Amino acid sequence: MLADVAFLGSAAQIAHHTMVISAAHLPMAIDNPLNGIIPNFTIFGADFTRIWQKLAAGLWGLALIIAVAYLGRGILGIAHGQNGHPGNLKESKKEAQLAAIALGGLLALAPIVTVFITIFS
Repeated sequence: MLADVAFLGSAAQIAHHTMVISAAHLPMAIDNPLNGIIPNFTIFGADFTRIWQKLAAGLWGLALIIAVAYLGRGILGIAHGQNGHPGNLKESKKEAQLAAIALGGLLALAPIVTVFITIFS
């Protein structure tokens, strides 16, 4: 038992010395290699920009349609659950709430992205 404690002590000492030696060789400051670089999609040409913007708009529209469908399904589930099982009503309420949150987030996506771009550029 005493040998185990001595072994742990020596392992801790070795780890401490390794950290001290490793820390001594680290540079004090590292320059940011991406400092001043701003993303720019125009480098690939106007056709590429038009394509990715149409694709993003199409996916955004599809996501809005799906969120509205889930919200409608949740609302209909709530309407049908009024006379039925309380567990089904709870699930429908949860589905409607999540769909409403998703729909709100999708509708606010453009201002949210604008704020992030303004803050981080």
